[in-house]
Amino acid sequence: MNKSMKIKSVCFSLMLFAVSFVYAQTPEEIKAKLPKVAGWNLDPEMEVFSSRNLFQRINGAAEGFFLYNFQEMTSFVYNNVANTEYITIQVYRHDTPVDAFGVYAAERPTQTNFLRIGGQGYQEESMLNFYVDCLYVKMESPGTSDDVAKTVKTIAEQLAKNINPKATAPSMLNSLPKQNKIENTDLYIAKSFLGHEFLNKVYLADYSASGKRYQIFIIDAGSKEEAQKMLTSYYQFTKQTTDIKEGRLTIKDRYNGDLECIWKGQYIWGIFNEGGATIPVEDILKEIQPKK
Repeated sequence: MNKSMKIKSVCFSLMLFAVSFVYAQTPEEIKAKLPKVAGWNLDPEMEVFSSRNLFQRINGAAEGFFLYNFQEMTSFVYNNVANTEYITIQVYRHDTPVDAFGVYAAERPTQTNFLRIGGQGYQEESMLNFYVDCLYVKMESPGTSDDVAKTVKTIAEQLAKNINPKATAPSMLNSLPKQNKIENTDLYIAKSFLGHEFLNKVYLADYSASGKRYQIFIIDAGSKEEAQKMLTSYYQFTKQTTDIKEGRLTIKDRYNGDLECIWKGQYIWGIFNEGGATIPVEDILKEIQPKK
């Protein structure tokens, strides 16, 4: 093999490694990334649930996961050597890291003990949830001792590192302004933002000014054509007859109030100010520059 072919072979191998490193998380691969922990044994058996039978494990909560392109959930159990304590781990695999963040953020409290695990995590006694790449991981134990809580955290930290030590939050969230932003209110709404079935794939966060809350959102429609379809549906709903053109828009929603927006290419961004906060709308809209 000549030098050029060797270089191409190495590059191709690295590309395959990168893809498998991030996304190829089968139940068996996930199990292989679970760490060994002194004094604890990983049960060799695991349970795998699909969209057809997830309700058997989590009953009515399954629909919330389906909104975010759920693939499967794999359940694991650690038992201590004395067989007196156990830790359950539910790993929900979604189609993309954004989906995993979305379902994590939908369940995340705004005030808790946040941890730098994966993209983010939080722990309350022996319960710990986090997301990393396309996985949303939920860990829990009935044990209430500090030792059990520390073991839960140890497993979570090592598992997240084994999956992706450089995992981060969705990059689109960085396009949201920092000023007045309320920490840990970032969300990704996959479907039906503000109750409208035509408003999907929305990144948003809560803000506060003069004691009143408002939201800033960014819609990534995927293409200029899809963005136009969304806005056309919205204008039909509001019965506005103004021509839809890229640039500054005001959408008069009889249920949610006026939404001040900008449309550019595949992105629509704006302010939902139902509480009537006094804010510099034009300055805020100009500040937002959506980018992945």
